[in-house]
Amino acid sequence: MTVLEQRILDHLIEELQGASFKFQEDLKQHYPHLTAYDLRLCTYLKANLSTKEIASILNITPDSVKKAKHRLRRKVELGPLTKWDQFLR
Repeated sequence: MTVLEQRILDHLIEELQGASFKFQEDLKQHYPHLTAYDLRLCTYLKANLSTKEIASILNITPDSVKKAKHRLRRKVELGPLTKWDQFLR
Protein backbone atom coordinates (compact mmCIF):
# COMPACT_ATOMS: atom_id res chain seq x y z
CA MET A 1 0.00 0.00 0.00
CA THR A 2 1.37 3.37 -0.97
CA VAL A 3 1.57 6.33 1.36
CA LEU A 4 -1.27 8.04 -0.51
CA GLU A 5 -3.49 4.95 -0.25
CA GLN A 6 -2.75 4.75 3.48
CA ARG A 7 -3.66 8.42 3.95
CA ILE A 8 -6.93 7.94 2.08
CA LEU A 9 -7.72 4.86 4.15
CA ASP A 10 -6.90 6.68 7.40
CA HIS A 11 -9.14 9.57 6.36
CA LEU A 12 -11.98 7.18 5.49
CA ILE A 13 -11.69 5.50 8.89
CA GLU A 14 -11.77 8.86 10.70
CA GLU A 15 -14.82 9.97 8.72
CA LEU A 16 -16.67 6.72 9.38
CA GLN A 17 -15.97 6.82 13.09
CA GLY A 18 -16.84 10.51 13.44
CA ALA A 19 -20.05 10.28 11.45
CA SER A 20 -21.16 7.21 13.32
CA PHE A 21 -20.94 8.59 16.86
CA LYS A 22 -24.73 8.80 17.33
CA PHE A 23 -25.15 5.41 15.68
CA GLN A 24 -22.64 3.87 18.10
CA GLU A 25 -24.28 5.57 21.09
CA ASP A 26 -27.65 4.12 20.06
CA LEU A 27 -26.10 0.68 19.73
CA LYS A 28 -24.52 1.00 23.18
CA GLN A 29 -27.91 1.84 24.68
CA HIS A 30 -29.55 -1.24 23.16
CA TYR A 31 -26.55 -3.55 23.61
CA PRO A 32 -24.41 -2.27 26.51
CA HIS A 33 -22.25 -5.39 26.44
CA LEU A 34 -20.75 -4.56 23.04
CA THR A 35 -17.05 -3.77 23.03
CA ALA A 36 -15.36 -0.90 21.21
CA TYR A 37 -14.22 -3.43 18.61
CA ASP A 38 -17.82 -4.62 18.14
CA LEU A 39 -18.99 -1.04 17.66
CA ARG A 40 -16.25 -0.36 15.14
CA LEU A 41 -17.19 -3.51 13.26
CA CYS A 42 -20.84 -2.41 13.22
CA THR A 43 -19.76 0.95 11.79
CA TYR A 44 -17.90 -0.74 8.95
CA LEU A 45 -20.83 -3.09 8.31
CA LYS A 46 -23.23 -0.14 8.25
CA ALA A 47 -20.96 1.52 5.67
CA ASN A 48 -21.52 -1.63 3.60
CA LEU A 49 -17.83 -2.52 3.46
CA SER A 50 -16.98 -6.03 2.35
CA THR A 51 -15.25 -8.58 4.54
CA LYS A 52 -12.04 -8.07 2.58
CA GLU A 53 -12.23 -4.29 2.95
CA ILE A 54 -12.82 -4.57 6.70
CA ALA A 55 -9.91 -7.01 6.96
CA SER A 56 -7.67 -4.54 5.16
CA ILE A 57 -8.69 -1.66 7.43
CA LEU A 58 -8.22 -3.70 10.60
CA ASN A 59 -5.07 -5.37 9.27
CA ILE A 60 -6.43 -8.87 9.93
CA THR A 61 -7.39 -11.79 7.73
CA PRO A 62 -10.84 -12.06 6.12
CA ASP A 63 -11.39 -15.24 8.16
CA SER A 64 -10.87 -13.23 11.35
CA VAL A 65 -13.50 -10.74 10.19
CA LYS A 66 -15.92 -13.59 9.47
CA LYS A 67 -15.35 -14.97 12.96
CA ALA A 68 -15.83 -11.51 14.51
CA LYS A 69 -19.08 -11.09 12.56
CA HIS A 70 -20.25 -14.47 13.79
CA ARG A 71 -19.48 -13.54 17.41
CA LEU A 72 -21.22 -10.19 16.98
CA ARG A 73 -24.26 -11.94 15.54
CA ARG A 74 -24.45 -14.06 18.70
CA LYS A 75 -23.99 -11.05 21.01
CA VAL A 76 -26.91 -9.18 19.47
CA GLU A 77 -28.96 -12.37 19.05
CA LEU A 78 -29.27 -11.87 15.31
CA GLY A 79 -30.68 -14.81 13.38
CA PRO A 80 -28.67 -16.34 10.53
CA LEU A 81 -31.20 -15.22 7.92
CA THR A 82 -31.23 -11.56 8.96
CA LYS A 83 -28.99 -9.35 6.85
CA TRP A 84 -26.62 -6.90 8.55
CA ASP A 85 -28.09 -3.90 6.72
CA GLN A 86 -31.57 -4.78 8.03
CA PHE A 87 -30.28 -4.98 11.59
CA LEU A 88 -28.14 -1.83 11.43
CA ARG A 89 -30.82 0.52 10.09
